[in-house]
Amino acid sequence: MSARGILAASLLVSIGLWGAGPALAGPEDELKKAREEIQNKNYAAAIEILRPLAEKEGMHQAQYHLGLMYEDGEGVPKDDKIAAQWYQRAADGGGKHAAYNLALLYAKGHGVPQSNEKAFALFEKAAEQGLADAQYNAGLMALSGAGTRKDFATAAKWFEKAAAQGNDDARYNLALLYLDGQGVEKSEKKALELLQPLAAKGLPDAEFNLGVMYLAGEGVPRDARQALDLFKKAADKGYPEAAYNVGMMYMNGEGVARSPEQAVTWITRAAEKGYPPAQYNLGMMYERGTGVTRNHRTATSWLQKAAAQGDKEAIARVGAPPKQTAERKKGKG
Repeated sequence: MSARGILAASLLVSIGLWGAGPALAGPEDELKKAREEIQNKNYAAAIEILRPLAEKEGMHQAQYHLGLMYEDGEGVPKDDKIAAQWYQRAADGGGKHAAYNLALLYAKGHGVPQSNEKAFALFEKAAEQGLADAQYNAGLMALSGAGTRKDFATAAKWFEKAAAQGNDDARYNLALLYLDGQGVEKSEKKALELLQPLAAKGLPDAEFNLGVMYLAGEGVPRDARQALDLFKKAADKGYPEAAYNVGMMYMNGEGVARSPEQAVTWITRAAEKGYPPAQYNLGMMYERGTGVTRNHRTATSWLQKAAAQGDKEAIARVGAPPKQTAERKKGKG
């Protein structure tokens, strides 16, 4: 049966906040006017207002908006290097959204030399100012050890803060940390409290992991039928591990009447998405004629696909795939 799902691992995208602030006198009024021009796509007029605010008044909000316009190519040629310079000035002046966007540029190496260390430091700076997306990304980098030492406790701290602000990816990752007792005291109860609302929203990772809990009786009474229902929901969203688990439950008659034919259907769905255990088991089903007409050629094909991905059982059956040798390129005459 498949283990738990993979932690969400993609950094969130740049933040662009254009909402008008309260009407105040002086530079704040000008900033409000610039935001309105941006809303109306009058970018040249907005830049004319923002530039003196950024350069002479040193307003980090204006510096941030200029950075955003250069990054998006709105009213100016797109230029990540200039965007980074404006974000840096704004971040130095206390702008949390600027620090966040600059962190993303460093993470991607856009407009600045790629640096996970600088990205992490900037995410933490914005996270400490309460920005939920920055808290999530700081947690993600601490979890993987990108730009900082791998530290589950730091990851859990930032996921907790982002989760409290409604970040579902942070809630999901925090649930897995509670399940494994990494960076936090192991608590199936807390994991369940985090996963159930996410599964109710239709998040396939949460549906899958909640299904694993019901199947294993982790933190809940064992309920194979409930596990099967959750696996099917995740599988219908394209989750190969869930489709594989449904297939194996049909094969073993867990939570459902045993049906090798249904098992083949579900395991094929997982195998076609490249899941090695499914490819191996499907190969063996064709080899033995379980739920399907025996077909040695098809069996060998699926076993070879699993072996190519390092599946040890498949390699034992058909051998390791041949190593690829680099071809020498011919010179052009």
